Amino acid sequence: MAELVRSDSPEIGELVIGVVKRVERYGVYVDLVEYPGWEGFVHISEISLKWVRNIRDYLRERQREVFKVLRMNVDAKQADISLRRVSKKERTQKLLEWKRTQRVMRVLHLLAERSGRSPEEINSMLVEPAAKRNLTLYDVFLDILDSGKLPTWMKLDKNLSELLLELIKKEIKLKKIALKATLKLSVASGNGVEVIRKAIKEGLKVAGKGENISITAIGSPRYLIRVEADEESRAKELLEKVAERCIEIVREAGGKAELVMG
Repeated sequence: MAELVRSDSPEIGELVIGVVKRVERYGVYVDLVEYPGWEGFVHISEISLKWVRNIRDYLRERQREVFKVLRMNVDAKQADISLRRVSKKERTQKLLEWKRTQRVMRVLHLLAERSGRSPEEINSMLVEPAAKRNLTLYDVFLDILDSGKLPTWMKLDKNLSELLLELIKKEIKLKKIALKATLKLSVASGNGVEVIRKAIKEGLKVAGKGENISITAIGSPRYLIRVEADEESRAKELLEKVAERCIEIVREAGGKAELVMG
């Protein structure tokens, strides 16, 4: 559904999702899937920081990837984009947002199809009210999963409310990816217990909407970190962030900290 497309054209510096449609000697042509009708071009110098001998070692036809917009021609609907300027963290986050958007769009599409409502009606009842409240529908749908009921600002009749709840339960609630690692924390000073408690408390704050983190003692100085997220890449990132936060706090207090994967 085009209703979730943010605008008619991308912005300079924006991260965009593109699908490779043609690989040529000096670069790659890409369809910008979030902006119908827009084409991106990746010059060979913007593919990698390393010397590129064979473009297809990095990008192939029909491959979906994250790019950064460098320049654009609005009239021609063409943009110069870069692969090498996208960090690993940016790529992970953008792909996660994209996949979540696809799930939301599927819910909206099915809601319109099964209720006999037009996309415009669904847009006015759900997308626009959420946007006015600076809410993403994915986060709203997660809250609905947790509470089992729709927020009061959703003015839907009984049949439409029940259908929406049914679709959210089916399309949004997906199997979580769980990862775990062992964290070794020790502080020799007298306030060591308080420092470690603070580190764990701060580590738990890293979780985003729909994500879970637990940190449990398994015998001093070892603690088990367990994280759950929608995607494996996000779960790995989450695990690293939790460990980094805990390690930072313990080391600042003069303690020792180490992450042991697995």
